[in-house]
Amino acid sequence: MEDCGTIHRIEEDLSSTWVEDWAEGGVQAIESYLAKHLAFLSFLDETSA
Repeated sequence: MEDCGTIHRIEEDLSSTWVEDWAEGGVQAIESYLAKHLAFLSFLDETSA
């Protein structure tokens, strides 16, 4: 099976900071989601007041 031109370097997965890089991306995604959720809740509070 061929990946149609996708190049993957195993060295990137074996770097000493791969866990930190992966976790940082996850934390940023969660923070973004929570910020959107807070903005929506604030909107609902403003419309009900």
